[in-house]
Amino acid sequence: MTVFTIASVYRNASDPNALNGLLKTIATLTGNVLDFPYSPVRLVTVTMPQGASAAELEFVRMAAGTAYAFSLISLAIFFFLVRALDWPARNGAFNVWVNLPLFDPTVGGDVLPRLTRDGRLNIALGILMPFLFPAFFKAISDIANPLQLTNPQTLIWTVAIWAFFPAGLVMRGIAMTRIATMIDENRKRAYAVAQGLQPV
Repeated sequence: MTVFTIASVYRNASDPNALNGLLKTIATLTGNVLDFPYSPVRLVTVTMPQGASAAELEFVRMAAGTAYAFSLISLAIFFFLVRALDWPARNGAFNVWVNLPLFDPTVGGDVLPRLTRDGRLNIALGILMPFLFPAFFKAISDIANPLQLTNPQTLIWTVAIWAFFPAGLVMRGIAMTRIATMIDENRKRAYAVAQGLQPV
């Protein structure tokens, strides 16, 4: 959706139609709303080269605002699935090997603090990355030849990755902390049964 929307906004200049015009209007509004001081969208626009035109800056603002809005919407939907719809418990038993193939529960001691720590670390990195990527990009612009964000194809894919890679980290962190909570609840129930208590 991000790539399609931003590409349609750019295409509106050469091939205007009702859909492209509507998407451009929404993207313009989204970019303006999310472009406030110290926001990730503002940091992306700051990375533009000095000679960038007003039209190029506006397109970067629209693209960054749209991508970041989609990432926030996806995070909200995922959080709703986890909290309100009780993911993954409502689908029956949860298999750690299938759902977390890169996580080895047999290494590193107790799995509960590891899941909690890794989940919190992923959430923290996901929140910081939209701010760190533009700063890193700006820092190396004087040393190396940076990506040309004035190129539409480069801009579309760069902005999409910039928005959704951190969102994916936050989703992974939320999922890991949710699994840690489920393991903790199951342990408490098993302990209550072992002690001859009524499980809650």
